[in-house]
Amino acid sequence: MIRFSVCGAASYALGELLRLMVNHPETQVAHLADSFAAGRKIQDEHPALVGFYDQEILPLDDATLDMIVRDSDVVFTAVDAGTVPAIAAKVLAGGKKFIDFGADIRFRDAKTWEKWYHLEHPDHQMTKDAVYCIPEVMRDLAKGKSLISNPGCYPTASTLGLMPILKEGMVVENTIIVDAKSGFTGAGRRPAPNKLLAEASNSFCAYALGGSHRHTPEIEQNIAYITGKDLMKPETWQFINFQPHLTPQIRGIEVTLYATLNKDTSDEELFELYSRAYKDEPFVHVFPASKPVQTKWTAGTNLCCITPTFDKRTKRAVISSVIDNIGKGAAGQAIQNMNIIFDLPETTGLMIPPMYP
Repeated sequence: MIRFSVCGAASYALGELLRLMVNHPETQVAHLADSFAAGRKIQDEHPALVGFYDQEILPLDDATLDMIVRDSDVVFTAVDAGTVPAIAAKVLAGGKKFIDFGADIRFRDAKTWEKWYHLEHPDHQMTKDAVYCIPEVMRDLAKGKSLISNPGCYPTASTLGLMPILKEGMVVENTIIVDAKSGFTGAGRRPAPNKLLAEASNSFCAYALGGSHRHTPEIEQNIAYITGKDLMKPETWQFINFQPHLTPQIRGIEVTLYATLNKDTSDEELFELYSRAYKDEPFVHVFPASKPVQTKWTAGTNLCCITPTFDKRTKRAVISSVIDNIGKGAAGQAIQNMNIIFDLPETTGLMIPPMYP
C-alpha cells in the first residue's frame, strides 16, 4: 500500500487528487496539510469528500512535515512559488518520493524560472535533478525517480496537441500560436473580484496579454524537448504566441493550436498521423475533423481529446485539444506520474468515464 500526503489540501487541484484517489486500490492517505485551512476537516473544504475522508487539515509547519516524511511514501504539493525546494529537500532526505504541482522545478534552467517569476530560485541544482513529466511525451525519464515536476494545465493540452506534427518535423519554426481558454478553477481558489459570479458569468476575456503568461516558457521548453533542443539554452528554443482566456465554466481547457506546416497534408492524413501517435495511449483520444472535441468529454478525468485539421488555404494545422484543467492538467496526471514511479500500470485508479452531460 502506498501512503500519500498532500501539502496544499484546500486547493482545487489537491481536492481533485483526493477525489480520484478514492478509486485507487493501492493508496491510503497519511496526512493533509495546508497553510490557510489548518484546523478544519478536509470535508469542510471539499464537501464532495464527505463520507470518503475525515482527516483534520494540519498546519504546514516543520512538525507536520516531520510527520509527513515519517508516515508517507509520496508527498504531493500545491504551495506558493518559491517554497517547494525546502519541502522537497526534507522529503527526499527522508527517502520518500515527491510530486509538485507548481512551477518551482519545472524548468531545467532555474534562470528561466527567475525571469518569469521575478524571484530568486532557492535551489538551482534541484531544477536540474527534477524530472518534468507528461507521461505520453517523456515517461521513460520518470521511471524509478523520486523528484517529479507535474506539468501545468495549458502546457499539457498544448504539448499533446502539438507533439505528433513536431516529431514528424512538419512545423515551420516560430509559427506556433496557442489560443487557450480555461474554466475558472484554473485561476485557483483564493478569492478575487474577477472570480465573483456577477463578474465572471456571461463574460469571456483574455488575460496576461502580450505574451506575459508564465506557461509560455513551459510550452516552449516542451517543444524544445520534442525537437531535440538544449533545455539549458532557452535562447535556442522556438518562440510561440500563447494567449490564455477565462471562459465562464468551472472546469475544462480548450486550446486551439495554429502551426504553419512545411508541406501539404489533409484532415484525413493528420487524423491518421495522430491516431498512430497515440494508439497505445489510454488517456489520449483522437477525433476526425467532422467531430470537434468538447471540454465536457474530459470532465473529471485524466483524458485528453484532440481533433487535428489542416487549412489548405493558409497551410496551417489547426488543432483543438481539450482536457480537464484539474484532471489531466493537474491531479490525474500527478496520479499517472505516481503510478510510473511506483511501477504500477499507469491506468491504475484513473479509468473512469467523464461526467456527461
